[in-house]
Amino acid sequence: MSLIFKAIESDKEWESYVLQMPNYSFLNSSARYEYNRSVGIKAFRIAVFDKEQLRGIISCNIGTSKLFGNFLDCKHSPILNNGTTDEWREVMSFCKDLAKENNCFMFRFSPLFEDDEILKDFYKNNGFVLAPIHNVDALISQHINLQRSEEELNRDMNKTRRNLLRRSLEDDSIEIKIVDSDEFFDDFARFHDETVKFKGYVDKPTKLLVEELKEQQKRGMCYMVVALHNGKPFSIWQNSVYGKHMHLYQAGASTKFRKDNFMVTTLLFWKSVLLGKELGLELYDLFGGVVPKEYENKKHPWRGVGEFKRSLGGSKTTYMHSMDFPLCKMKYWVYYIYSTIRTRIKGHTTKW
Repeated sequence: MSLIFKAIESDKEWESYVLQMPNYSFLNSSARYEYNRSVGIKAFRIAVFDKEQLRGIISCNIGTSKLFGNFLDCKHSPILNNGTTDEWREVMSFCKDLAKENNCFMFRFSPLFEDDEILKDFYKNNGFVLAPIHNVDALISQHINLQRSEEELNRDMNKTRRNLLRRSLEDDSIEIKIVDSDEFFDDFARFHDETVKFKGYVDKPTKLLVEELKEQQKRGMCYMVVALHNGKPFSIWQNSVYGKHMHLYQAGASTKFRKDNFMVTTLLFWKSVLLGKELGLELYDLFGGVVPKEYENKKHPWRGVGEFKRSLGGSKTTYMHSMDFPLCKMKYWVYYIYSTIRTRIKGHTTKW
């Protein structure tokens, strides 16, 4: 067997391939690819064929560590449709060559599979290492099945959330607007900065984040669910729509309104669910911030966020752990020790 690896230039062609995969996310989209290129990140989108038959996709970019140099990062990929061991071996060989061409000390696989025995055995028998990172990029997430009825989805929330939703719906001072334009981009940028400062976490710089959302907005992917009080926005959920999936990519709120106890997160969630159903989507992915099962109800940086998302209903989805392939072994093992210690100091676990 000899697979064909084809770099795809056309956005339309690429989307047609991705949406045939058994799973996907907006991180595989042309919007993410074009955003990466626009900010100087070297990115690739590769379709994998067996003769004329599409077998899978690889969406990846060159990441950079200040201490350790370049690495090839395959976010939510590679994805093969019922991939065989031989096919995975060819994908590995292709990625190894691509990584070497770009002076990478390793490459990382993070495909969206909950379980795959063939892939597990392949990792085990071909020198892959459990990546020394926590569950970034929503590899553990809360998923809402939008094909269920509104009544079922409402009942799936816990009692506290249902009561908060009822009170929010009765509050005439709160208005919800849903837009797919850039009308609230400036407000979103301000809320994002305030939220990052308030919660004390590190996120993508707001300027770059807005550039990515602009790319999504041009393609009809970016929907903002905006809460207004007396006509002024104070909280925003930003949803990214791709294929039949919608992802809660970003959220932010005014610190002042947060301190004044305007709690509208449940209402923003519910309006997002109704939006997804109106658009005919199948899945609402609350996109990460969820702790591994064994960390539920224990001390963890994401405990509060995770409990909130679980209270909204749906089901926890855990994808296979990211796996690394070291190319420069000495450098990789120094990185491995450093990254493991750094992750655990922050209170996260490198295993799930």
